[in-house]
Amino acid sequence: MPKSVKPLPLRKSDNDKWEVENVPGNWIKCENEADAKIISNVPIVRAKIYKTIFPNNALSNELDKTAEKLKQYRISDYRFFKAMAEKARGQGS
Repeated sequence: MPKSVKPLPLRKSDNDKWEVENVPGNWIKCENEADAKIISNVPIVRAKIYKTIFPNNALSNELDKTAEKLKQYRISDYRFFKAMAEKARGQGS
């Protein structure tokens, strides 16, 4: 895992919509800034998984919130975050 994990790039488009760049050149249009920030922070939340001792309710809540936003925007990684949320609650294997 890299020593320095950073959020994904954010920008405000010409039509005042917030966007997140998940891979170079691919911008995901978000409904609002709050959604864009949650999706932008995916790399940071993912890194927390590997640094946290389970169970951890605070992390499970953050993972659930991240999973919900990823699912809302049809980003397939939501399944991973949902499974990790269960594990962080001590429910997963």
